Amino acid sequence: MRLNRFSWLILLSILLPISVMGRDIWVGVFAKKTPYTAETFLSSGSFSKFNQGIKREWSRGFDIVDIQYGDGKWSAIMAKGTGYKGQVYIHKRYWKEFNSAFRKYANQGYKIINIEYGAGYWTGVLVKGTKYTDTRYDRVRYWNEFNKLVSKRWREGYHMIDVERAEAYWVGVFVKNSGIKEQSYDVIDEWEDVEYIIKKRWREGYHIQNIEYTSSEWFCIFTKEDNGKELFTTSKKIYNFRKSIQEQWRRGYNLIDLAYGRD
Repeated sequence: MRLNRFSWLILLSILLPISVMGRDIWVGVFAKKTPYTAETFLSSGSFSKFNQGIKREWSRGFDIVDIQYGDGKWSAIMAKGTGYKGQVYIHKRYWKEFNSAFRKYANQGYKIINIEYGAGYWTGVLVKGTKYTDTRYDRVRYWNEFNKLVSKRWREGYHMIDVERAEAYWVGVFVKNSGIKEQSYDVIDEWEDVEYIIKKRWREGYHIQNIEYTSSEWFCIFTKEDNGKELFTTSKKIYNFRKSIQEQWRRGYNLIDLAYGRD
């Protein structure tokens, strides 16, 4: 009996040991030296409930630090002590709608700090009261374009604070007056290699600023900005990830970045 390609893929998935197949993981980056005085973590498979949670925490004085979509869930770090004077977020199905909403808020003095794509929607976090004198985002199709774009923005005095890859585009968020002394980034295929690179960068005096899974690889941004002692944790399930967050909070660390991807 001859097997077609689809049948071969099914057979291969059965025969391969689970340890060989990739698994999805949550990644949390923690630091001791942050301005945050309190933190909370939200996660929900329902965006309407996620939205309700954000509004509830806004009313309690918390601001969004980072938003991540993964495992069918919307998640957010929220903190007190950010220094922001106002915050909004955009959640749009189409990029054109996202751009239009961004321009409206930018005209009101809001600056973008975070972009996330999930479940077919572009989500952006904008703030007032940030130290940044300018923020912007750029979207290009190909990796070589994005690589050149980052170098161009560096020459112009910007630093990259977020990256996203979705709908076959690379998107970078760039800011001026970040206080960052030096910045670098690495693109790595396997998570075990990410762990090696992070420890190598630490020895070189860098700190983790941002980790993103960009469809098929891990994108890590490093800076010479001092965040004090850092660590990162990984969990396969959101329940265990919540427990790891609470454990690090008890140890005096703050959660500064979320990522979800394949190891």
